[in-house]
Amino acid sequence: MTDFAQARLDMFESGLFGQGNAFWRWIATDEARPYLAAFAADRAPPSGSEFFAADLTAEDLLASDHLAELAQKIEAAHG
Repeated sequence: MTDFAQARLDMFESGLFGQGNAFWRWIATDEARPYLAAFAADRAPPSGSEFFAADLTAEDLLASDHLAELAQKIEAAHG
């Protein structure tokens, strides 16, 4: 399974992005790409050089308050 395929599954199972059909419709959109990349990067084991190259934008995307609002938007737009 590719890293992004596993990340999509992990995102769904986490429930942070909402669950059900709305999630699967949203994850196929361009809007979901930065979240998918951030989620995959967040769960990837760090390499020696990546430790110091933290992506602070990814942290903002995965902030719990932001994700709660995003899950509501996903359900409203794609549910």
